Amino acid sequence: MTHRPTFFLSSTIYDFADLRSAIKFMLEERGCRVLASEFNDFGGNLSQHSYEACLANIEQADFFILLIGGRVGGWYDEQARISITQQEYRTAYELHRHGKLRLVTFVREQVWQLREDRKDLACFLCDLSLTDKERDSIVGSPSKFANDAEFVSAFIAEVGRNSETSQAVKTGKAKPTGNWIHRFSNFRDIHDVLQPLAFTGLTSEEAAYRKALQAELLHVMSRLLAKHEGKVLDLRPPLKKGLAAHPITVQVRDSGWLSVDLTAWNAFTTVFYQAMGVRFETVVIDDALTSTIFLDYSADKGAYVQNAAYDALSQLRAEIRLFNDLATTETYAFLGSTSPRALGCASGRYEVPTDKSAMIYSLAHRWINILNLCQALIAHLEGQPFQVPELMPFSPIAGFEDSIQAERVSVSELRAALGI
Repeated sequence: MTHRPTFFLSSTIYDFADLRSAIKFMLEERGCRVLASEFNDFGGNLSQHSYEACLANIEQADFFILLIGGRVGGWYDEQARISITQQEYRTAYELHRHGKLRLVTFVREQVWQLREDRKDLACFLCDLSLTDKERDSIVGSPSKFANDAEFVSAFIAEVGRNSETSQAVKTGKAKPTGNWIHRFSNFRDIHDVLQPLAFTGLTSEEAAYRKALQAELLHVMSRLLAKHEGKVLDLRPPLKKGLAAHPITVQVRDSGWLSVDLTAWNAFTTVFYQAMGVRFETVVIDDALTSTIFLDYSADKGAYVQNAAYDALSQLRAEIRLFNDLATTETYAFLGSTSPRALGCASGRYEVPTDKSAMIYSLAHRWINILNLCQALIAHLEGQPFQVPELMPFSPIAGFEDSIQAERVSVSELRAALGI
C-alpha cells in the first residue's frame, strides 16, 4: 500500500479557521492525510491534555505546515511567553533537524509588512529623545493586524532562523535549514506551494482515473506479448523482421503475388497465432478521450487544447479498432493455408496472394503500433514527459505512405481551414 503524505496543520485556529479547512480539503482531495486539531479525525491519546496530544501527533507527519498571523493564541507556557503554536513549531523543528519532517511556513502579507514597518519605526525612534521603555511601547503597540506585535515579530525571526544564520555567516559554520518563509495574501498563494508536495498535484479522482487507464493499457499490452520460460517475450522484433524479409512494393502489389522464402515466412506467420482469438473491448481508453486527462489548459484561448499524449491516445483507439477489424477468421485461415503442413513443405520459395499478405502486414503494423503507443502512454502516466513513439505506417505497401498522407486532410489542416 502506498504511503499517503501526512500534513500537520499548526496555527491559531480562531483567525485561520476557514483557511485551515480549505487546506485540509485540498490536500485530502489529492489523497493526503491532514492532521488538524479542530477536526474529529485528528485522533490522539484522550488521556493526555490536548496540547500534549498535538505535540505527539506531529511525529506522524511528513510535512509541518505553519501559518503565522496576527494572533498569539493559547499559551503553552505563559510565564516563558511560549504559545502552543510556537511549541508545536519547536517540536517540529527538532524532528526536521533529524531528517524526519519537512517544514512549510506561511506568514500573512499584512503581518509580514507590519513587521518590516515596525523595524523601520524602531530605527527612526533611535534618533529621538525617548527612553528604551517608551520606544519599546511604541514599536510593540497593538494594531488591527497583530494583538502582540513584539511576540509575532520574534516568532517570525525564530522561524526564519535569523540569529543562527547570522552566526553561521560569521563563523563559517553550516547554515540552518527549514527557514523558508512564504508570504501569502490569499489561498491561491498557499495552494501553489503545497500542490507539488501532494503526490503529483492530482485530485484523488484524477489519480484513480489515471490508474484505471494505466491498468487497461497494461491489459491491452499483455494480450499482444508472449511468455517464454517464465519471462515476458516482446513480439515486435520478430514481426519487424518478418515485414522486412518480404516487403510489399508497388510493383509486387500490381503483380498480385508475393514471393516468399518459406522458412522465413513460417517464422513470421507463426507469431500471429499468439493473437488468435484476441479482440479488444476498451472502456477507459474510449472514455479518457472525453476527459481532460491529456488536455492542457490554454490561458490565451481560455479552453483546453489537445497535447501529444491526447493525440497518441486517440490514435491508439483507432489502431485497436483496425486491429479488431483485421483479426478475423478469414485472416487466420490464410495463415493456415500457407503453413508447412498445408503446403507439404517447410523450405523453398512460394507465391502468396498480395492482397491477403497485405492484410497480414497491416495487422502486424497495428500490433506494433498498439504496443508502442501503450508503452509511451504508460510511461507518461508514471510521471515521465511524453515521448512520441516511432510508429509503423498505415499502409503495408512500402513507399506508399507519403502518397496516402498527401491525399488526406489532417486534423491540423482542417482546424486551420475552419479557423478553430
